Amino acid sequence: MYVPFARKYRPKRFSEVVGQDVAVRVLRNAVRLNKLSHAYLFAGPRGTGKTTLARILTKAVNCLQPEEGEPCGRCENCLSIDKGNFPDLIEIDAASNRGIDDIRAIRDAVSYAPIKGKYKVYILDEAHMLTKEAFNALLKTLEEPPPRTVFVLCTTEYEKIMPTILSRCQRIIFTKLREEEIVGYLKTICEKEGVECEEKALITIARLSDGGMRDAVSLLDQASTYGEGKVNSEVLEEFLGIVSQERVRDFLKLLLNSETDQALAFIRDISQRGFNLTRFWDSLEEEIRNLILYKSLKNPEKVMRVEDFHKSFTDKPLNALLYLEKVVNMARLDARSRDFLRACELAIIKTQIIKDILPIGELIRYMSSERPVEPTQKEQTKQEVEQEDPFKPLEGKLDILLMEALKRSKYEVKEDKFVFFVRKGDLTEQDMQKIKALNPKIDFVVEEKEEEGGLPPFVEKVKDIFGAKIVSHEQRGKGKGSSGKSS
Repeated sequence: MYVPFARKYRPKRFSEVVGQDVAVRVLRNAVRLNKLSHAYLFAGPRGTGKTTLARILTKAVNCLQPEEGEPCGRCENCLSIDKGNFPDLIEIDAASNRGIDDIRAIRDAVSYAPIKGKYKVYILDEAHMLTKEAFNALLKTLEEPPPRTVFVLCTTEYEKIMPTILSRCQRIIFTKLREEEIVGYLKTICEKEGVECEEKALITIARLSDGGMRDAVSLLDQASTYGEGKVNSEVLEEFLGIVSQERVRDFLKLLLNSETDQALAFIRDISQRGFNLTRFWDSLEEEIRNLILYKSLKNPEKVMRVEDFHKSFTDKPLNALLYLEKVVNMARLDARSRDFLRACELAIIKTQIIKDILPIGELIRYMSSERPVEPTQKEQTKQEVEQEDPFKPLEGKLDILLMEALKRSKYEVKEDKFVFFVRKGDLTEQDMQKIKALNPKIDFVVEEKEEEGGLPPFVEKVKDIFGAKIVSHEQRGKGKGSSGKSS
């Protein structure tokens, strides 16, 4: 009779467990040092070895010839546990036996001594599914269990376990397995089974299993059956309906090069051929994330597998990759209001500008060369003053004659001041101080009075405005009713 890989290669000793070093060390030392707890809570993702370690613990505490905390695997009790007919191992599926009556039955049976082994072990799988009443019925038993009785509660949802239960158990947290750990174990199985495997295909299986060894081994089993003893990228594409990593990277290259026509044809082709488009988009996001990590980290090889793929993309600026990541991620939000394929097509169209995105440093240099020179603080202050009206703060505060005299005077802006040039005697010192008090931005330069025959003030102003040149100057009588003329 055929035995699936998941059962055939299920660890039977602590040393065979992959990726749960902390849990293994705690339990093995507890057995070796005779410090066994009466109740354990194993919490972690599915397929990471919780039930497997519970069974190994049962073997270790009931083994007739233990070896430094390890079960021998050869004695009568070990073999009986492996076959599933050991009377002192009671496994209960709490998802289907979750009521108070089920727990009362356990509570009644607990009082009986072990039949064949040293310890009676109760394994409650999916313990979080128990009702509140069932949990309460279990409390007293967990707190004061009969001698030589061990409870192991296994759960994938730690937060649903009642705090009163948690306080009575020794908690052991199981973590997801690393990709390389899963790939290594799958290689071992392939060698033992004579399966021809491609490492890229095993990496794909490890990623699909999401850190769960059981799922990975089951996928390997199915893929090897479908591929008639061969597991490669083509087999996985056909069997699982997923696009291989190499084709995902080819698609990524199209996006980074803004080859939107080819990218649209690619996405429509895999959709028409029945591939899982959502899983393909997940793989694309993962590749973009890895590429961003590679570009961002100083030593990426310490936290990720550095492959030739990443090296071939080192010429792409980081800001282009970040833009692509945002576009690809937004497709999922866009898919809430439209078909996922249409959302992906729209995202592809948005990548047309990627090839034109400049690196940050080059962009800054470009903007600096194109941007007009900023005025200095003094120039900026002067420009602001030039836009002001120097006479406005004086309106209604000076008499008309003094205001007219000021308006007839020339002035220019020097930094943050209106400098008026007045002839000596036109304004008194008192007048100038009064004006400066009303508008602190006004200052005065007193010029000597022109000699007889000088230009009248209004003529001087016209000359300055139009840049005129005095061709001839004639001054006529100055008596009453007379006027001076210039030309």
